[in-house]
Amino acid sequence: MKKLALVLIISLAISLIALHPAIAVELIKCGHGHSTSHSNHLCFKMFKELVEMKTDKYKVEIFPNSQLGSEAEMVEMVKLGTIHAIMTGRYESMGKQLYTVTLPFIFKDYSHVDRVLDGPIGDFLASFTDENGLKSLGWYYSGFRQFTNNVRPIKSPADLKGLKMRTPPLENILQTMQAFGANATSIAYSELYMALRTGVVDGQENPYENIVSEKMYEVQKYCSNVNYLFMPGLFCVSLDWWNGLPEEDRAIIREAAKIAVAYNNYITEFYNEEFKQKCIKEGMEIYEPNKDERQAFVDLVQPVYDFFIKDGASTQMLIELIQNS
Repeated sequence: MKKLALVLIISLAISLIALHPAIAVELIKCGHGHSTSHSNHLCFKMFKELVEMKTDKYKVEIFPNSQLGSEAEMVEMVKLGTIHAIMTGRYESMGKQLYTVTLPFIFKDYSHVDRVLDGPIGDFLASFTDENGLKSLGWYYSGFRQFTNNVRPIKSPADLKGLKMRTPPLENILQTMQAFGANATSIAYSELYMALRTGVVDGQENPYENIVSEKMYEVQKYCSNVNYLFMPGLFCVSLDWWNGLPEEDRAIIREAAKIAVAYNNYITEFYNEEFKQKCIKEGMEIYEPNKDERQAFVDLVQPVYDFFIKDGASTQMLIELIQNS
């Protein structure tokens, strides 16, 4: 009788397991092009912790350092659903209208950035990603961008003339470099350090966090604190994948991304001075242009604005609204 009872109990347990199978765990793959110390990686770590804290249905896996390919390649992978999320500013793949908030000198400071991107203008521009196979879940910051090079301190636009400056293949930066008289050379971010080290290019432009994260201070002597351009990016997921999620899962992922992006922006803004001081400590000479010297750069960028207005990516009224917000 005891053996019979044991057989019945085991049979009942097996039938209950069959009726209630284990919940399948779905993998959310996230990629970025930076090191594991960069705010983008820490943002994805926060996202992972929050999603996995809230639900057992998803496991988040992060691929840093361009492990899955270049940033442009990863954007296309997200569109195809091969991976699920990326933090990127590759606007040529996201919607040219987003370039409006990346125009040179359009923002005064971080408070100005917050007012614009956290409001209706930010929401309006981010919505254009939907037309390009992506779903935006929040604006993230990487900081105001500076010039570095190995030839001379950059005190005026004239000092940029003739310099081979590496840039990403983004029209706003290419147009700005052209306005300043520099020779822009497009090189993949993952190849930038070696290009600087071997002299393929003289210099580059990036925010302090990227300069520190990629140890560019080892291969660049001069830096000019011009704050010439702010390049916000977007935390994006695959639109097709997003549309296929249950609404309760979207709510979890949306809120986790919102908090994670806020954490990214906190790091970028409040550690900016620390990143700058790290560059100085490692031997970079940082030049601080005075008001008139900086204005000389500002005076040259109207053709960049005109280019994007003519291209239909922006309007003069929208630009003025952002500038005066």
